[in-house]
Amino acid sequence: MSFTRRADEVPSTDGFGSLTNDLRRVLRIELLRDTCSAESVARLFSMHRRTLSRHLRNEGLAFRQVASQVRFEIACDLLQNSDLALSQVAAALRYSELSAFTRAFRRWSGHTPSAWRNNHLHLREARRLGKRRRLESSGGSSSSGNAS
Repeated sequence: MSFTRRADEVPSTDGFGSLTNDLRRVLRIELLRDTCSAESVARLFSMHRRTLSRHLRNEGLAFRQVASQVRFEIACDLLQNSDLALSQVAAALRYSELSAFTRAFRRWSGHTPSAWRNNHLHLREARRLGKRRRLESSGGSSSSGNAS
């Protein structure tokens, strides 16, 4: 995996370099699978931890910063798209206690996890309603041609 960009490559449109995008994808898996460190993730990229840090620093980032952002994204996904208890979300993200997760989440979003979930409940319900309507409209249609 090469992290140097060729002159004819188009830069990333999301504001992150290719290493950061790759790192974010790896972290989404590793943060849920096991406790991950900069050293263990750098090994996955076949590089030394300092080399990973240097590449991230060139993009204006640090490993802990990217890991924290990804952890917040995962937390939001779990809070919005599941009925997991807050303690289960905290455990999935490898927090030792719910209170540690709550403090981190408040630092990230300015809200407690339960308040954030309540504020985003309408989005979840709208998605469920939209799925139900799509299923009802496709189920009521006989134009599928699947006669048995």
